[in-house]
Amino acid sequence: MKRLLIIDGMNLFIRNYVMSPQLDVNGKPIGGLTGFMRSLQKEVRRAKPDRVVICWEGPGGSQKRREKNKNYKVGRKAPRLNRAYEFNSPEEEKENKYAQLVRLTEYLDHLPLLQLSLESVEADDIIAWLVHCGEYADWQKLIISNDRDFIQLCDDKTVLVRPGKNEEVLNQNKVLEQYNIHPRNFAWARAITGDKSDNLEGVKGLGLATVAKRFSFLSENKDYGLKDIMTHAKNNSSKIKAYQNVLDNEEIIASNYDIMQLYTSTISSQGVQKLKYAIGNDGVSLNRSEIRKMLLKDGIGTLNIDELMLMLNSHKKA
Repeated sequence: MKRLLIIDGMNLFIRNYVMSPQLDVNGKPIGGLTGFMRSLQKEVRRAKPDRVVICWEGPGGSQKRREKNKNYKVGRKAPRLNRAYEFNSPEEEKENKYAQLVRLTEYLDHLPLLQLSLESVEADDIIAWLVHCGEYADWQKLIISNDRDFIQLCDDKTVLVRPGKNEEVLNQNKVLEQYNIHPRNFAWARAITGDKSDNLEGVKGLGLATVAKRFSFLSENKDYGLKDIMTHAKNNSSKIKAYQNVLDNEEIIASNYDIMQLYTSTISSQGVQKLKYAIGNDGVSLNRSEIRKMLLKDGIGTLNIDELMLMLNSHKKA
């Protein structure tokens, strides 16, 4: 079975931007870029994929979901950086982060992998499309992201790897074992609990463990809907307060699900055609000399990604 490695680009970049204290020869932070490349090298070494796709949010990517809920992703606190270097202003930090991100995509352009983004589309939606599209139906898919939204995509061919100190590798069976909720119903469970990272309010007092206990049918390999959840809550509301809380928040649950679910694609037919064209006409090849020139120019010539270039090139040829 061929293997597709799918990288949630911004998720991996931000994680390294926050954690890596590396500076270039001019003393400027460069850890987001270098950390991303090292992490990519690690994931390619481990997964040995036949193809690598990095997904980015396009311009205005969050707008559609924000139109459904104006609070979506609003008020996110800036992460605390793991470094002694201090920026002179928030604007300077923002410029540094953006410059690293742009430069990173330029490096990736010279590697035999594919970068995907669409205007007004989030990376989550592109990743979900890749998992469900016919072009990769018989491939094993490995998603690299800390975002729990992707748990709902786990199936017999799709695995979610959540990097970090306590790394999680989740497949369909592992999700059931850990959460007692089937991936195909996971979006409903999260719609009930909400998502603080995206500023989506849930039903107060209900976490995933409580949802799994009170709505045990969500563990079944069967698609359930809002009507099933509300009927179950109504039939038991006189006994347990949690059920009444769910009934009182039906509108919030429905709205959250509409924003969180990745089962049904919201990408336009035009957008789908662009994605199909991109994956069907991938002519990107390795340009070692250009990458080495860029490393020297950016003052990070010590970054060793020879293994990454070798692995990607050999897989590309295969």
